[in-house]
Amino acid sequence: KIEQSLPKEKLDKSKKFRLIEKEVQKRKNKYFDAKLKALKARNEYILNLEASNTTLHKYFVDDLSDLIDCMDLGFHECISRALMMHISAEAGRQASVQAGLDTLQSNISSLDSRLDKQRFLEFNHTAFMIPKKFEFQGKNDEFAEPELQKLLCADMETRLVQLKSRLTSLRAESEEVWKTLETAESTLLAMLTAKDYDCSGYFGENALPAHKPPETVSIKLRADRHETEEFYLTKLREFMMGTSRIARLDSKHEHIRQTLVDMSTSGLESPQSGGRVGGVLHSPIAKPPRRKRIGRLQMNGQPKLFGGSLEEYLESLNLDIPLIIKSCIRVINLYGLHHQGIFRVSGSQVEINNFREAFERGEDPLADMTDASDINSVAGVLKLYLRELREPLFPIIYFEQFMELAQLESKHEFVVRMKDLVQSLPRSVVIVMRYLFAFLNHLSEYSDENMMDPYNLAICFGPTLVPVPEDKDQVQYQNQVNELIKNIILFNDEIFPTHEIGGTFYEKYISREPDDNDVGDSPSDHVQEDMDSEVYPSEDECESLEATAQFDFVARSDRELSLRKGETVTLYSQVSNDWWRGSVNSKEGLIPDKYILIKMKDEDREKLELFKSSSSEESMRRRASSSNDSVLSGASSSHSPLLGANPPWPPILPPAGPPPTTHEVLETTV
Repeated sequence: KIEQSLPKEKLDKSKKFRLIEKEVQKRKNKYFDAKLKALKARNEYILNLEASNTTLHKYFVDDLSDLIDCMDLGFHECISRALMMHISAEAGRQASVQAGLDTLQSNISSLDSRLDKQRFLEFNHTAFMIPKKFEFQGKNDEFAEPELQKLLCADMETRLVQLKSRLTSLRAESEEVWKTLETAESTLLAMLTAKDYDCSGYFGENALPAHKPPETVSIKLRADRHETEEFYLTKLREFMMGTSRIARLDSKHEHIRQTLVDMSTSGLESPQSGGRVGGVLHSPIAKPPRRKRIGRLQMNGQPKLFGGSLEEYLESLNLDIPLIIKSCIRVINLYGLHHQGIFRVSGSQVEINNFREAFERGEDPLADMTDASDINSVAGVLKLYLRELREPLFPIIYFEQFMELAQLESKHEFVVRMKDLVQSLPRSVVIVMRYLFAFLNHLSEYSDENMMDPYNLAICFGPTLVPVPEDKDQVQYQNQVNELIKNIILFNDEIFPTHEIGGTFYEKYISREPDDNDVGDSPSDHVQEDMDSEVYPSEDECESLEATAQFDFVARSDRELSLRKGETVTLYSQVSNDWWRGSVNSKEGLIPDKYILIKMKDEDREKLELFKSSSSEESMRRRASSSNDSVLSGASSSHSPLLGANPPWPPILPPAGPPPTTHEVLETTV
């Protein structure tokens, strides 16, 4: 009003105008400072939410298990010692009580603290389910002015550097505490597993006179053990508090880093940002460290395969994929992709048990398998292994979250949230899941022949991979489990990480000519080399057969030959049960066996038997020589299917017309 009422030349001389102008500026500055504080408080709120979510997640995923392991440490050994003392004392008695002693011995041998812990968690799964994350609930959020954003960005950059430095020092401290904790654990276990239960010397003809050790000795032993236990618990508390602090700070660090990366890509980085934070923002993703386990020193010998822990087994043998999964999938990849009802048709229980015993001994009973005669038993032993794992491949503490994802209608949202959830699982489990679901996806590509589309595979593997807790509605949740597994099979490439965790990848295609190609190479890379190096028999060098095309066939690659019904085909040799090498209209290549009818004369019958016998011998020789090769390549392979592998050679194609034989019809209704 004063500006409007007074002329411009008098405004500068107006004392009242100057006072009001100063008051306005003062209030603007006060508003600016208040809003900056509010935005900082909002950011702090978000960071504390992230830290709280991480702390809760860590408690239920890591700390809870470690607390149980800590409280349970040595408990079973103490029971074993007490019972062994009883057995040793009763050994002096006659055969009247021998049956009872044998029963006790069997119970002691079957004591398994890990299995007990898993059953305890399963029976009380409701209490130990991971709760939902805290969600940020902002009210009428407005975008800050550019000046405020730059100030906030500079503040976050400074904080990011501080967090990085703090995390480095905390991790070093945590590592030192862990070493001390391991030493205390080994000392405590040495006390708890002392073999002082043998009483056989007090029985028999040469029995020693009973004598009680001095009371001071037992008092000292108890005092030493109590002191060691107290020290062990103190170090465990220190380690868990330290790792919790690291998890909180790491979540804040990652959240700030990601925010700054997003801001830098949108051109909102602060002018002060420079080299001191550039390395932090764009640092390469490190592989997650192997988890430190409480009670790891308690395990003796090789872990069990069937009924054991997948993580402990892989960690003990330093493997990415168990031999049983590798071997079964290799055989199914070679001989079972077209087998109708694979994983649905039951195999021989005797063969499955034989395979199981061999794998448990560390052997590979499928190394010399050269056909599909036992393919249902191979599939059966793979499902049996997955079903008997001590901890299911999909942890039960995540059951509610998995079911929540299964009900999502948006496939994009399912992939994004499932990928985020998978990243919280142990690295070894993720590698096995990625391997298994890549194979199932490959298997489902042949569903027009094997009748196993993603949903049918989900029906077979759902109860095995994601068991429904007993107190849940089995029918209702089983449908959701099937939907979950089906979607994971369909979108496994997008869900599972590739280079972030490394490990072994499933390789779709295995060379059927191992003399020419290695298992890990893509056969198409050597197509021209194979065509040049292999000598096709000519009519002057060897005999040939004639056949007639029964159906039209369209070639899917340069090495195949297209056929028209009624055309005459010249056959040179049979390269496999499904393919011949021959020529059509003077053009040489591969011809599908199921699309032709061989013209049979007396002399042609002898030729055919000769071709088939030589082809069978060559095929068996090659397959036997490659039986110990893996179907898989490591993460460094450039031919992983996840990286766009080439199609197999020779290809195995579904018939384009009606099937010429009836042996493919499945006798059991699927």
